[in-house]
Amino acid sequence: MPAFNIDDMLREYRVTSPYGPRKDPITGASETFHTGVDLVKAHRAPIRAFVDGTITHAKIGVSGTGYGGFGIVVAVRDKNGYTHMYAHLDDVSVHVGDMVQRGDVVGHQGSTGRSTGSHLHYEVRRRGYGTHTDPIAYLREYYPVSKPDAPTPELAEKAEEDVMKAIEAWKLELADKAIDSLAVKKLLQNADEWKARLRKEPQKVLEDLPWLLFVMVDRATNGGGK
Repeated sequence: MPAFNIDDMLREYRVTSPYGPRKDPITGASETFHTGVDLVKAHRAPIRAFVDGTITHAKIGVSGTGYGGFGIVVAVRDKNGYTHMYAHLDDVSVHVGDMVQRGDVVGHQGSTGRSTGSHLHYEVRRRGYGTHTDPIAYLREYYPVSKPDAPTPELAEKAEEDVMKAIEAWKLELADKAIDSLAVKKLLQNADEWKARLRKEPQKVLEDLPWLLFVMVDRATNGGGK
C-alpha cells in the first residue's frame, strides 16, 4: 500500500491566506498575525479531518473558550496532544468525545463567526489559545514522506552483475565494429577468425585488440616499418 502523502489531501483546497503576518481582512490593520491557514473548497463542502484524534469541541465558539470569534468550531486532539481547529464551519458532523480518523467528515465549510466569506480556518495549537504553530509544516512533519527501502545485498549484487554484463556486451559490440573497420580498410585479412575468437575468449581478445590496432595502423602509415 503506497505511503500517505498529506499534500494529496491539501490539493482539495485553495489557500487564500497562509500562516503568518498579514493585513487584517476586516479591520485593515497591517500588523496582525494569521494564526492558521485559510482553505477554500466550496460553500458547505465537506471538511475532513487531517489527523486521527478525539473531538474536544463541536459547537459555536464563545468568549473564554479559546474559540470565540471563530464561529462554529470542531477541535480534534491528536496523538501528540496538539489541537487541530476547524473553524467558521456551517455545521458540525461530530460530537465531543467521538474518535475520528483521517478523512472523516467533521463538518461543512461555512462563514460563521468573524469571517468575510465561506472558508475553512485551519489552526494547530500545541496546547491552548496562543500556542499556534504553522499547520501545514506540522502536517508534513506528522506525515513524513517515507523513503524507499534500500535494496537487499542480493538485489544489489544482481544489479551490479547486470551492469557488468551490459558493459561487456557494449565492449564486444565495439570490438566487432573495430574488426569490421580494419577489414574494410584491408588492414585485417582474417576478420572472421578474430570475431570467432572474440566469442570464445573475449577478455583475451579485448586485451590484444589495442595492440593489434596499433600494429595495423603502424603498418599502414609507415609502410610496414621500412
